[in-house]
Parts: sequence; C-alpha cells; structure tokens
Amino acid sequence: MNKAFLTLMGVALLVGGCGNRTASTQDAAQTDTILAEDVPDTVQTLSQEPSQTLPDGAVKADEINGLFVFTKLVQKSSEDDPADIRSLWLYERKTGRVDSLLTTNPFAEQRWAEMSDGPVEVALTQIAAADKVCFVPGHPQLLLVEGCPDARNIWTYIVDLEKKTARQFPSTEGILRFSASGDTLILGAYRYHEEGGRYSVAKTYTLAGQFIKEEETEEY
Repeated sequence: MNKAFLTLMGVALLVGGCGNRTASTQDAAQTDTILAEDVPDTVQTLSQEPSQTLPDGAVKADEINGLFVFTKLVQKSSEDDPADIRSLWLYERKTGRVDSLLTTNPFAEQRWAEMSDGPVEVALTQIAAADKVCFVPGHPQLLLVEGCPDARNIWTYIVDLEKKTARQFPSTEGILRFSASGDTLILGAYRYHEEGGRYSVAKTYTLAGQFIKEEETEEY
C-alpha cells in the first residue's frame, strides 16, 4: 500500500467513513461493548431458516438502530490465498435474530473493465474482501463493504440487505467519505499521466451508482 493510500484512508475515518455516526447515550452504552458471546444461544434467523448463532470469535464491525453487523475471520491470507476470508453476520437486538450474510471470495471475478461508466452489479458470492464494513449513514438497509484482495487495489461494494444484492464501485483507493446526508459517497482512485507518474482523484457517486463528478486530489 502506498503512502497516499494510507493518507486517504486516514482522512476517511476523520470525515465520515465507517463508524462515524451518532447514537443515543443509551444505545452507545449497550452496544459499544457487545460481543458475540453476549448474543442469545438460540435465535431465529432473518430468513426464517433453522436457528443459528453468531460464530465464536465474531467481532462487531458496526451498529445502527439496534442492527449489528459482525465479521468473523475464517482464513488468513497466505502465499497461496491472496486475501483474508471473512464471513459477515447480522444481529438484530430487538428480535434476537441472526443472519449469515456472506463469506468473502478472494478469487472473485475482476470486473474493472466493465466499470468505465460506473459500478456493476455483483453477486454476494463475488465480494472479494471485507477489511472494512459499516452501515451507510441514514440508510440502515445498506452496508459498505471493502477490502484489498490483490495487495494493490481497494474493492468497494454497497450491499443492499433487503434485496441481498451488491454493487461494486470503480474505486481503487477506497471510500474517502459519505456526504452528510449519506446519499452520496466519495471514492478515491488513481490515474496515470501520459508522461509518467500517478495522481489521485476523488470520484463522487450516488448510492444508486450515478456518477456526479471527479476531482484531482494529489499527485505522486
């Protein structure tokens, strides 16, 4: 990962990336310390399938309005496997229901060539990595999932929890921030000068994938 990428990701945390939302004092007191073992042993799944529980070692990634998303490290990356494999789980405090959402696939099909005009729809089985997971501010049915499965590019997805669909955005440096309303997201990407050298741009999209604008941000 280069210095510019690390800088951009640091900015994302400060100006509206994952986890930067406001909750009530009561909710914060109840959710900030919740662990997988705090969830009831027997719960009903969101899809009404046989009861299941959060797996041992699941870690809370984010929470909004009493809905939690947990991640579980299934397999660490190695020379043979390009990225960590993680499973994602949903837990609803009000009902005690648990849902297994997806497991990342480090060998997911590369779709970069198809994203010249914007994001593409992908199956939940084709999400390559989940190093960062959070709810989209103001949109509890949407989940941001992104990670780096190829040691070079950040793959960014918006997952619709109601439709069980995902959209991959043409970002190579990850999310910089959401707008205050959560209706748009600003993603980092790199470009190459014709004479050599690389520079970063900030690309703004609606959550539905409509391109709004692109601005040059840094040269390196």
